[in-house]
Amino acid sequence: MAGLITGEGATVDHTRVREAETYLRRPRGTTYAGRRARYDAAADRLYAAGISNTDILADVGAGWTELDVCLRVDWGWRGRYVPVDAWLDGVDLNQWTPPRSFDWFTALEVLEHLEEPERLVRTLQQHATKGVVVTTPNPQVWDVLAMDPTHVCSISAATLQNWGFQTGLLTFYGKHEDGIIGLWTR
Repeated sequence: MAGLITGEGATVDHTRVREAETYLRRPRGTTYAGRRARYDAAADRLYAAGISNTDILADVGAGWTELDVCLRVDWGWRGRYVPVDAWLDGVDLNQWTPPRSFDWFTALEVLEHLEEPERLVRTLQQHATKGVVVTTPNPQVWDVLAMDPTHVCSISAATLQNWGFQTGLLTFYGKHEDGIIGLWTR
């Protein structure tokens, strides 16, 4: 698995794997049904932009891989799904570059965790043959840095638009238009 995610000959960073496992195993205030709004929104954008059953989607910061569940169970998608996350091999998304191109990339609730989110966005855009979908909390509604101790930046819809994304405001966390979704296509 390390070869697919981090490149041939890469070693697994076991410390980062343990940290990611600890983060994912912490008590969460919502259920899958509560988080599903962001997965449905991403699926909606992917389908509107033309994702097909022959496409490969790399889910960057895949966490519990719930986007895969949503796409397959609720949307009937049968493409190939590639999770990219620290719990697999300790990947550091602040420095990660995909080992190859993929049709689609998603980064749902990931960018706010990165020191330089634009670097990852530009990297995904360079490696996407069809497009990229991202979501992030809306800083006009939430104090993004106070939402989670691992949040290090907040990203506005205007910032995503400057990076080439079409954006929309949706409700992901219980407050009106508290989330931002962005779609970039080649």
